[in-house]
Amino acid sequence: MEGYLPRWYHHFEDGTTCASLGLTGESRWYNYYVESIAWLLKNVEIDGLYLDDVSYDRRILKRIRRVMARLRPGCLIDLHSNTAFSKGPAVQYTEFFPYLDKLWFGEGFRYDRMSPDQWLVRCTGIPFGLMGDMLQGGGNRWLGMVFGMTARPPWTGGADLRALWRVWDEFGIGEARMIGWWEEDCPVKAESGDVKVTAYLRKGRLLLALGNWGRKEVKTRLILDWKALGLERAGSVFYAPAIHSFQAKAVFDPDDRIVVPPHKGWLLYVRRAR
Repeated sequence: MEGYLPRWYHHFEDGTTCASLGLTGESRWYNYYVESIAWLLKNVEIDGLYLDDVSYDRRILKRIRRVMARLRPGCLIDLHSNTAFSKGPAVQYTEFFPYLDKLWFGEGFRYDRMSPDQWLVRCTGIPFGLMGDMLQGGGNRWLGMVFGMTARPPWTGGADLRALWRVWDEFGIGEARMIGWWEEDCPVKAESGDVKVTAYLRKGRLLLALGNWGRKEVKTRLILDWKALGLERAGSVFYAPAIHSFQAKAVFDPDDRIVVPPHKGWLLYVRRAR
């Protein structure tokens, strides 16, 4: 057979092999691909697709999304990309974003050399209403928290993220409103321009993620719009819970200058002093 390129293979215990094809341009193989996904949805009842770089265009993805919506509503599409096809996967795949649920960009990324704006646009998916995870070397778990991002096991760079996820669950981050430093009405900011702060706000509860994008340690105060947050400044403290491989337990007064090492940060509860 001619006109195709072999890509990924998986060999099963019964001796059969599942192989993928690399295609360029228009091809009737795409029809076969879409029908194969329909077969999986109906017979295997898959809950979504993980795409590891693709060469087809927006039209094919729209067809796939329609098939999923018809056969198994609620299916997810997760897109991963490295730098094989381009130096900017977010630019390459922007036209796909309305039909995706998750992104996993970051293979080959140098997280500690990227500016906050580059993080926001190149790998988070946030400007397009998508969530994203980190990859290369586990990413940077302090800076990543400013965007609600962690790595995916086992690509965590050796870090055990379960303690961090327990804090997420205890706080109920899934029900919180995320107000990032990039928003004009963000009610929290740092005195230092190198430190970016994102607020995770629930009724009567607040969790702050700080990240220092500078090359030097900084000591900075946090400036909160207490009224907008619905909290009382008097008697409140910034409490850092102990999180394995992330931070030691600490308590700060709102007037304290918080030490933030370069390319690291804090995860702080704002709560009443006990």
